[in-house]
Amino acid sequence: MKSKKLLSGMLTLGMLSLSTVGAFAVDSEEVRLISAPADVIPISAEIIPIKAPINELEQARFYSFRGTVKEINDHWSIEGAKFISLENEDGEPANVIISDSTYVEGEKEFTVGMELTIFYDGTKPMIMIYPPQYSAKVVVVDQGDKFVKVDYFDENLVSIDNNLKLNISEKTEIINEDGQAYEGELANKYLTVIYDVTTRSIPAQTNPLKVIVLDMEEEAIENPVEEIEIPKSYTNEEGITMVPLRWVAEKQGFTVKWNGEEQSITLNEESILKIGETEYNVSPEEKRKIETAPVLKDGTTFVPLSFFENRLSE
Repeated sequence: MKSKKLLSGMLTLGMLSLSTVGAFAVDSEEVRLISAPADVIPISAEIIPIKAPINELEQARFYSFRGTVKEINDHWSIEGAKFISLENEDGEPANVIISDSTYVEGEKEFTVGMELTIFYDGTKPMIMIYPPQYSAKVVVVDQGDKFVKVDYFDENLVSIDNNLKLNISEKTEIINEDGQAYEGELANKYLTVIYDVTTRSIPAQTNPLKVIVLDMEEEAIENPVEEIEIPKSYTNEEGITMVPLRWVAEKQGFTVKWNGEEQSITLNEESILKIGETEYNVSPEEKRKIETAPVLKDGTTFVPLSFFENRLSE
């Protein structure tokens, strides 16, 4: 199905504070940096284990949220996806969509009580609601005394935020998202890096334990996006946030057509929704479920906010 490029607009129903959580570690015993390859200049800086957790970290493209799994459900419209509710140490909640395109590091079977750190692409359009909802690109199950960083690394294997430089050793495991050994270049790519100790330098240097090469589109990082207040939204009796279909769709670059006789709405000549029906046509060959059926109220068609969250994550 052809999809029209969405505008990078953020939609918000009110003030929302986003928390991001960075790498994490605990005390470790005496450590040393693994010997660097011959073509890497040895590091003379002091090697130290990092003892305190980093509470907040804003990365160039990826943001993160760390929390405890409170509830796990199958996603209502994305086949094979999970909809997981998390709560961080400050009691702040977040909902996360984990799909087949999400890379999971660690245990693949999620359970209530498990500690997860999720990384999501902060440059993609996002509808901002409370609790916030993220489409995870990377999920890391609690790594104990190890750190995790997801970022773009340049030709010198320095992260784009200049906080970490990689010195690859023979012991570094390097794979792609499918878990297969990766033998290509790591420079100028988005990487998930698992490591334990760093040097006391700027940037900090490490011999990573594991590197996962992410399958990412090579696109420019966009400027911060505009927040837009959605008018006329309301919460139905089931507690589902309903938003005006035409207003939100046109803000996101869709064309919208109303068929009064069939009580249907067509987006981009492709997706067709009908008043009162909980399935809609993505294309003539494919149908998907919607969280709750569209309703017509005072001449305006309303759909669940999750409909747009799903469309924006495609």
